[in-house]
Amino acid sequence: MIPEIDLQVTCMNPNPPGGQQVGTPNYHVKVLHIPTGIYAVCMAERSQHRNRKIALAMLEYGLAEIGWKL
Repeated sequence: MIPEIDLQVTCMNPNPPGGQQVGTPNYHVKVLHIPTGIYAVCMAERSQHRNRKIALAMLEYGLAEIGWKL
């Protein structure tokens, strides 16, 4: 498990302003691991919480690949 202090989570808006999607939530999630600069972006699901879980799992896998101790 990655400590929350080492993470920066950003939610991005997939739609430009205006039109029918004005009131929709932001569901694209970018998770940055601050000590290494590695990040993961997930936009597979329409739920921000599920995208965050998927991005964290991808980030943990990437950190394990480079040998970072969690």
